[in-house]
Amino acid sequence: MARHARVKALAGGLSFATSTPFTKLLDSCGLSKPRSPLVFIQNRLIDIYARCGCLDDARRVFDKMPEKNTFTWNAILGYAQHERFKEALQCFGKMHRENYVLNEYSFGSALSACAGLADMHLGQQIQALISKSECSSDVHMGSALIDMYKCGNVACAQKAFDEMSSPNIVSWNSLITCYEQNGPASEALEVFVSMMDCGFEIDEFTLCSRISEARAVFDRMPTRDIVSATSVVSGYAKAASLKTAGVMFTRMMEKNVVSWNALIAGYTQNGENEGAFGLFRLLKREAIEPTHYTFGNFLNACANLADLQLGQQAHAHVLKHGFRFQSGEESNIFVGNSLIDMYIKCGAVEDGLWVFKNMLERDKVSWNAIIVGYAWNGYGIKALQIFRKMLVSGERPDCVTMIRVLCACSHAGLVKEGRHYFKQMVEEYGLALVKDHYIEAKDLIEAMPMQADAVLWGVHKDIMLGKHVADKLLEIDPSNSGPYVLLSNMYAESKKWGNVVRIRKLMRQQGVVKQPGCSWIEIQGQAHEELSELDFMSSEMEMLADAAVC
Repeated sequence: MARHARVKALAGGLSFATSTPFTKLLDSCGLSKPRSPLVFIQNRLIDIYARCGCLDDARRVFDKMPEKNTFTWNAILGYAQHERFKEALQCFGKMHRENYVLNEYSFGSALSACAGLADMHLGQQIQALISKSECSSDVHMGSALIDMYKCGNVACAQKAFDEMSSPNIVSWNSLITCYEQNGPASEALEVFVSMMDCGFEIDEFTLCSRISEARAVFDRMPTRDIVSATSVVSGYAKAASLKTAGVMFTRMMEKNVVSWNALIAGYTQNGENEGAFGLFRLLKREAIEPTHYTFGNFLNACANLADLQLGQQAHAHVLKHGFRFQSGEESNIFVGNSLIDMYIKCGAVEDGLWVFKNMLERDKVSWNAIIVGYAWNGYGIKALQIFRKMLVSGERPDCVTMIRVLCACSHAGLVKEGRHYFKQMVEEYGLALVKDHYIEAKDLIEAMPMQADAVLWGVHKDIMLGKHVADKLLEIDPSNSGPYVLLSNMYAESKKWGNVVRIRKLMRQQGVVKQPGCSWIEIQGQAHEELSELDFMSSEMEMLADAAVC
């Protein structure tokens, strides 16, 4: 038994790229003992041979095995990975006839072989088997079906995609490729943009590759309609290629509000807020009727710049266009929520509340926005009052709401209330606790099942907890200036100036730099950045303190 365990470990740890000679040695050892329970090792041998491309050796081991299981058959189905599609399908058929359990790997290999042979008829038969199995809802099966239908049946590929409860990025890419190969090309572009709209995190290489493919498809189209052109503009904008997006937009023979929205959204999402303003002005000049999405992005740009005057002008446009913030197919609640967010980020909390009160309908985002607005601007008690009104209205809080509520308690120093709401989260609302909820007390933070991050520890500013909190912060993030400043201020409060100097010296030795505080002030229509004078004074004080200690 010890020998078998050793052989099993060796088989599991082989390097597939260079293991053929050793595999043959292991093969001879395994097959020389027919009485030994070597099914596992023989399965691994078949798998290794298949991965190395030694398919004849894999088949020889397979044929000599007196006992097989599902894993044995799945290993030999590796034929499909080496373009021996007919042999893979023959093995799949025999596996099914001999009543072996077919799993997602079996079906995936068979569908891959059908795709290689462009045999949709057999692929549909396998799909019927999948629908009767436990794999029918598997996301990998959906992706494999879409890939199989790439050989010519776009409608079936789309149907397989639509029936998936949670398509992944492989599913999206398969569907895009299906439309690229079979048309209509405009659908490939629309699916690509929809994939990004769904929030999939695509790395820069993949994104650029996909956009290049989309552009190539677009350039090959005999007639370039407004939908496909808008999709290309949106793709470039989302990839932060704003210059190219702008060129494509300018070349469009015909534009509609969706085209304008795509470019405005791209500018806003990439921090080019002034560019978004310019586009909005051009849109108005062209007499294009803005939609809720137009105003949402424009208000987001105002919020990013904290430009209250411009935000108020945008609000006037919103009212002029008759938005009443009601739900529906074109939900105006989105605009109301954007207005609240804009006023809050500009510090005009009461204006945000006015918008909130005048909305004919509200959703959870509306309540969360006004709660966090009061919390961020130092009105913790008012934030809790709004939260209670939310509960009375029948709107059920979610995890985001409770983070806002706990934030309000923290800002207002309402530790007792914070613990009360923390307890309510689980007992009354049945919400799963996330890291951001563990901010109300030291013992709660230390009892967390996951490691706390620096932001959580930094919420508390109690002198009694200062030393402990700062030590925790330094353990978590030694390059963050926050814990050093916390310790320095704590020692200064206690008039321990020697310790203040020591902490400041440690900061310099570690190369930690405190970002200076700043604010914006508007003078004659121009925004000016003002650095905090205290930050300049602190450096001078450090020099004086160093000199005093020396």
